Amino acid sequence: MNNRNQQQLQSQTRRWALGGAFVLLLPNLFPGLLTPLGRAYPSLFSEWNAPRPMHLELMNGALQQQTSGEQESELWSPLPDQGWKRCADSHAKSSLPKKSQGYIQVFLDGGLNQQRMGICDAVAVAKILNATLVLPHFEVNPVWQDSSYGIAAIAPFSHRLAFDNLPYEIQQLRCKVNFEALVFVPHIRMLAETLINRLRYAPSGDRAVGVSNWQERLDDKRRAGKYVVLHLRFDKDMAAHSACDFGGGKAEKLALGKYRQVLWQGRVLNSQFTDEELRIQGRCPLTPEEIGLLLAALGYNNSTRLYLASHKVYGGEARISTLKKLFPYMEDKKSLSSAEERAKVDGKSSLLAAVDYYVGMQSDIFVSASPGNMHNALVGHRTYNNLKTIRPNMVLLGKLFLNKTLEWSDFQQAVKNGHKNRQGQLRLRKEKQSIYTYPIPDCMCQA
Repeated sequence: MNNRNQQQLQSQTRRWALGGAFVLLLPNLFPGLLTPLGRAYPSLFSEWNAPRPMHLELMNGALQQQTSGEQESELWSPLPDQGWKRCADSHAKSSLPKKSQGYIQVFLDGGLNQQRMGICDAVAVAKILNATLVLPHFEVNPVWQDSSYGIAAIAPFSHRLAFDNLPYEIQQLRCKVNFEALVFVPHIRMLAETLINRLRYAPSGDRAVGVSNWQERLDDKRRAGKYVVLHLRFDKDMAAHSACDFGGGKAEKLALGKYRQVLWQGRVLNSQFTDEELRIQGRCPLTPEEIGLLLAALGYNNSTRLYLASHKVYGGEARISTLKKLFPYMEDKKSLSSAEERAKVDGKSSLLAAVDYYVGMQSDIFVSASPGNMHNALVGHRTYNNLKTIRPNMVLLGKLFLNKTLEWSDFQQAVKNGHKNRQGQLRLRKEKQSIYTYPIPDCMCQA
């Protein structure tokens, strides 16, 4: 081969190498380019190397299980009276003067539930200071005060008011605001009610509900069905910060490690532990597959109507597919409504979360895959209304999922035993815990 041909071959090889490198870097340079149009968004590696089920034997057992009519009835039965109820006088008379001493202007930041708790505490602060509260649109301004006009502005205002050693009337006011006074704007309630109706009155036998043909079912309220809301908190930030292994192999570990380094510069405590140590401590978030196995072990089956409340799921549809195998009647905002019906909320994370919150409050069963703000807020609110809410036993599940030889029957029995008292049973608030998550005894009275 002459020198000219060798040079052409080398030049062509370099071009191929550069082209291949560019393709590999494309998702990092333009993250939205390869994003599919769906409820879940894949990471760099999860789309090309779809994660396999991590618990295949348990999945096979779950898919073959049968649920008796008696078990079904017990699953969906409401909670009995637990001896606590809303206080008759939840807004005790105040000894403070009636005339306002000025104004407090509060600017809230954060997500839906941070804003919610911020409003409750802002009302309490205004009560303590005997001031009129002003809540402008959510934005961030510097803290300032102008005593000449009797106005104090606080921004950003977060829920920093203590939960202990406050006057009874202040605690009751916070409870009243959070659990009773705060309501969503009409277009949020309207969209959420539409989703709920389509969940409860979906035509039988349809695996995909769609957005039409409900009227006959809606006219017959006796045919109302029941549904579970699953808040699936499994985004890329959570997966990376947990430092756990999610079955994606070396490529996934490398990608999450680099992502973790960029976001937190190595300041992640969990990265000091092995995956086994983290799971034994209950510090690994449940994957879609694992939360599905939990629900299946408790008795929910492939006829269960499941509403998926989530924003972005790490791993995309490949992660969701195992959950969908267990619960083919799985729906979300997009599958239950049209683009026109969602026009006022699409692309607005707080409004989308508000819709999920409303649907979650009206559900027969609520479960969250991992603790977080939405989990805490709904656990507290549903406790206030005595509604069934599943709290996953993360330590137990972490240990069970580590046992790769565990048979389905043993897994199921262990899950049932470990969740007997984690399905809405009341818990008293401990010192420093939030009244918005643990409303007893501050927000409720013994019957």
